[in-house]
Amino acid sequence: MTQAELAEKINSSQPRVAKAENGDDSVSIELLIRAMLATGATPQDIGQIIAQAG
Repeated sequence: MTQAELAEKINSSQPRVAKAENGDDSVSIELLIRAMLATGATPQDIGQIIAQAG
């Protein structure tokens, strides 16, 4: 999936997706979660990732 395709799926812009890929801290957690869900992650997957980060 291209950045432009992902941006369209999550109602964002390609430059915002590029910033997310580069770890820019201006990208909201909400955008990151939408991107993860759009690329196939389940809410359970996301919960496990968050739990492991703590």
